Amino acid sequence: MREPTELITRESPRQIIFEDYKIDLPISGGWGYNFETACVINKNDPTVIKGLPFDGTSFEYVFVEKRIYEEMIIFRADHEKYAGIRWNQQLQQTEFIDNKYYDVLKYSVEGFEDSIWEELVTRFQEIQKSGKSELMTESDAYRESKIYRFVKEFYFDITSFYGK
Repeated sequence: MREPTELITRESPRQIIFEDYKIDLPISGGWGYNFETACVINKNDPTVIKGLPFDGTSFEYVFVEKRIYEEMIIFRADHEKYAGIRWNQQLQQTEFIDNKYYDVLKYSVEGFEDSIWEELVTRFQEIQKSGKSELMTESDAYRESKIYRFVKEFYFDITSFYGK
């Protein structure tokens, strides 16, 4: 199994996320792999309800989740899809470059091949049914040996709302 690679799409991330999840994020720009392809979160987007507090950070978290799913499931061949996907934020830092504010987020991401995930679920269910909780240690060790881990970075242009 190979690590997910950067998405290269004709359609914008906004359009793809809308088509796949029916969520219309107030974003433009790219998939956020670096400063040049940063995902721009736009407080002034026509979809944003005026008069309500704007929580740009929430849009960052939604984008992170959807990009991870796109990379690990949607844009992969059937035999390369991941399951049991989890991510944990390791870093958040704000950068000021060329009169723009950026949030840079770093996540540790993990997942399993679909077939391994199914096997792990079956093992867990069998242990639960048997009541032999002492088998969990062995099962956990096996699970740990089969997990794929990567680090992914996400770049967001937050100029429209940062400090405002």
